[in-house]
Amino acid sequence: MQELGPTLSANSTQTANASTAVNISAINGFSIDVHPLASPIQSLIVSITGVNGIAADIATATIIFIVFLLLSWVARYFVKHIAPLVSRTESTLDDEILLAIKGPITALIIVLGGYIAIKSADNLSLGIITTLDQLAFASLLLVAAYLTSNLISGFLRWYARDVAPRTESDLDDHLIPFIDKLSVVVIYILAFLLVLQSYGIGITALLASMGVAGIAVALAAQESLSNVFGAVAIMMDRPYKIGDRLLIPDIGQGDVLDIGMRSTRIITRNRQVVVIPNREMANADIVNLSMPDSRLRLRLKVGVAYKTDMDRACRLLEEIAAENPLVVKDPAPGAHISSLGDFAVEISLLAWIADYREDYDVTDQLYRQILVRLRKQNIEISYPIMTIMPKIV
Repeated sequence: MQELGPTLSANSTQTANASTAVNISAINGFSIDVHPLASPIQSLIVSITGVNGIAADIATATIIFIVFLLLSWVARYFVKHIAPLVSRTESTLDDEILLAIKGPITALIIVLGGYIAIKSADNLSLGIITTLDQLAFASLLLVAAYLTSNLISGFLRWYARDVAPRTESDLDDHLIPFIDKLSVVVIYILAFLLVLQSYGIGITALLASMGVAGIAVALAAQESLSNVFGAVAIMMDRPYKIGDRLLIPDIGQGDVLDIGMRSTRIITRNRQVVVIPNREMANADIVNLSMPDSRLRLRLKVGVAYKTDMDRACRLLEEIAAENPLVVKDPAPGAHISSLGDFAVEISLLAWIADYREDYDVTDQLYRQILVRLRKQNIEISYPIMTIMPKIV
């Protein structure tokens, strides 16, 4: 009876300490009572091996952690090999979901296994229990952020592959990579702030400091941010897309290779890649030769002598253009006098082609035919003549 009193007192003290630890852990936001799981395993180890104390705690923790490692392997194998066989559907969304949860579910089981294994030890101090609960809570927040970012990325990949090609607009094709990167950054920033809050660090002052730092960074990186906003404006307004041919001031014609967050890449007709900041692209006067369709009107200028029959010359130019197979018939080619120069009457030939990519070839063919036909018809192509009169003293 004399030994029973101290035993009951020790047990009562241990129970009170455990209760206090649980209460404090609950205040911190996370606590799991692992003794219902760990006690039977530890009792079995003690009965089989006869070890007690620290050795029993280490053996119990090791067995629990190995069991959870096996569970993580089983879960990963199930998600990778078994679940796809069950969810055979026409949509690939379920495949993306399985791919998204494969890594997080493994991490979740390992985190829980490590937490339960360590907390299964007896006589842990209140400080160790509180620290362990905080670490577990922070780890679970990061795993949740990992899972959320994976699910969003998987959904966006499914949308880009299965839905976006069937939409009339190509805006989603340009926005999806940007939204994917932005969502990952936002999710992990929120998880980091929640982790700090779980450790009792006030995030209000941190957010205020981040706001001031953000203003400083924005001022320092004003040009880079203007390029980012220029990219957003281009994606929203859609003045051009990848593959379009543009006429850009001081550069000339070029095809759009890529539209990035900082710059747009243009490949010129000389096969040179020009990198132009999005801020300049958004503010420049750009002509999109690919819109509204691929047709393009050519303007060829020919100077003939003043003595020429202008009606006859215009009809001849229209016939030359109409005979070219690359010139469209509707609208028909037209020629008109555009100016009266010092040495010649300038006639402009307007001809439409079906594909703007043929402009150089068609222009070359038409000018060659014009030279040949004008010579045959004895129509003179005027050129500047300078007459020098000697000065008589």
